Amino acid sequence: MSERSYWQRMGRKRMSRRGILRASARAGVGAAGLALVGCGDDDDDGQSVAQVQQQQQQAQQAAQQQAMQQQQQQAMQQQDQDQQAAQQAAQQQAQEQTAEEQAEQQAAQQQAQVSEKKYGGYFVEQSANVYETYDAQRTVASPVLQVLARVQSKLLRFSNPDTGELVGDLAETWETPDSTTIVLHLRDGVNWHNQGPGANHPAAAPGRALTTEDIVWNIDRQRNKLLESGEEAGNFGRSAYWGGVSSIDQGDMSVTLNLVEPDATFIQGFANEFNLINQPELVGGTEDQYTEVDASKVIGTGPNILTRWDPGEGISCVKNPDFWDLPNRPLLDGWVWVQTFQDPNAYRIAFEQKQVDSMTDPDPNTIFAIHDDRIDETFLTFQGVANTVAIFTPSNKAPWNDLRLTRAIDLAINRRQLIQQLHNGLGKVSGPVTWMQEAWAIPQEDLETMPGYRIDKEADLEEARALWDAAGGPELGQIDWVTSELWASRAAWSATPGIIAEMFNQAFNTDQFNGITKPYLEIIPSWIAKDFDPFFSWIPNIEIPDARADMIGAFTTGAGSNYWDISDPYIDETLIAAKQELDYETAYQMVRDVQEYAMERGQFGRSICYNYIYPYIGYNYNKIEKKSEEEGWNFLAVSLQAFEHWLDLDDPSAADRQAPSPVPL
Repeated sequence: MSERSYWQRMGRKRMSRRGILRASARAGVGAAGLALVGCGDDDDDGQSVAQVQQQQQQAQQAAQQQAMQQQQQQAMQQQDQDQQAAQQAAQQQAQEQTAEEQAEQQAAQQQAQVSEKKYGGYFVEQSANVYETYDAQRTVASPVLQVLARVQSKLLRFSNPDTGELVGDLAETWETPDSTTIVLHLRDGVNWHNQGPGANHPAAAPGRALTTEDIVWNIDRQRNKLLESGEEAGNFGRSAYWGGVSSIDQGDMSVTLNLVEPDATFIQGFANEFNLINQPELVGGTEDQYTEVDASKVIGTGPNILTRWDPGEGISCVKNPDFWDLPNRPLLDGWVWVQTFQDPNAYRIAFEQKQVDSMTDPDPNTIFAIHDDRIDETFLTFQGVANTVAIFTPSNKAPWNDLRLTRAIDLAINRRQLIQQLHNGLGKVSGPVTWMQEAWAIPQEDLETMPGYRIDKEADLEEARALWDAAGGPELGQIDWVTSELWASRAAWSATPGIIAEMFNQAFNTDQFNGITKPYLEIIPSWIAKDFDPFFSWIPNIEIPDARADMIGAFTTGAGSNYWDISDPYIDETLIAAKQELDYETAYQMVRDVQEYAMERGQFGRSICYNYIYPYIGYNYNKIEKKSEEEGWNFLAVSLQAFEHWLDLDDPSAADRQAPSPVPL
């Protein structure tokens, strides 16, 4: 609000009689005094007795009025004192409330919120095409989490995924006695699923209580990168995070993590959507089949039980009848994922016939057209996509280890043109830290003047051509540039391989670049092996709002996501110091300095391009938890939706809904 509008609004307020009286009393003028002020004549010689008597009578009346006014003021002062005393007593009483009373009040408020919502129904949405594993700890792909985060739990979860606000999940409460110690107090009454395909697997231990040993097994498995067989596995994506734990102490219902060093980002990482807790018996007993995806290998402690997982055909889960938070949560009876629609027209028809409850499309105009046709029964939200779009060059090997080539590529990327061509302009460029991690990102207005991101693209291209020629780029021969098959399989993006090749051919006045596609099942292992082709598409999700962990994972020596073998003492020292720094301004400047240092070197081959924004359409009966009326969550919010999503099937928009039912228990 502007200062002017504030004071204009205040000026229009009318003062009460009581306020006027208080104001005049503070000025030293009572009601009698006000009555005596007026116009007079300096010549008093001709005053009559009657006039004198009249003046005396007026003076007596004024004195009486003044006495009455003083009594009123005293009464009001006493009333004010009484009110202040009552307020102080209420504050004292509130301060003296026990933790139990406060918890009861909070529970009552939560129950009131629940009563506004409705229970029941199955939410239906499209499934993904590919699920490379059933193990959240060994995946880099968010589609796996869309399924697992509704049936498995984490230690903590986000109540606001975009700001990082936390609530308890398996850990009901937590504390930090010092900068390197975190104590997690586990929730009573949590049991592993007792029904469903996973519970029926011979390796499973259905129905037993969650233990501290379960938590320790999940942490040790990842930080040591070891399978039950003793074999080391390189695809534990969160190994660097859990490697920050030096030792673990166990109590009856508590787990104490002793950190290697102070880490201001660590607690937020508990709620990372990838940090789901597996059952040791089932996952440990099926590790040699981790790419063979089906419901029999999944068991959890979460609000739903997985009853079907047939990639490309259908997936479903139903409410866990033994969930610890019943009857409050979950609100839905379950979820159904139907087969992926390869044909966008088929997807649109399915939505319009209410066979699915929501829809997204790479072409925003499709979503806008549907909304315009059904303006009274649908809503739109807009959200950023946490799967950052990037270009990778293998700068760990020749010829790309010549950073002149890598920087030339980074400068030649026309980020804003790609946003326009592929996303109808819905998106924003991202530096090494994405714009969605707003507190840590380089502001858009600053990026506009920085090489690689400049509005004046010709300046970037002139510098890129000079570097390309100086490093012998024209002599490299034909260069195949990979786009993921999953990206190119979307009708609106099918031309992407050619668009990328043409972008570089035009930038360097050549015909060297060719666009090809490969599946992620081939791309991801090549990243881990650090033997990959130049690449454009989505890269793994941004996982938490605090960007320090992502920067450390990508740029520090030996980090799990450092596919380029970057080893720079300045980067290592600065980012580790930033991770330990509790003062935000100091930590931000450290991260900003490393971003600019990396950009001067072509981002070392990790050229972050942009994060796009997509519109989501749903029917009015679809009560999905959102950041605001028109904004969805930019970060993965599956665990939040598992608790809070509900359907109002009494809404008129639910008429003629044709929802399939899940496979029952």
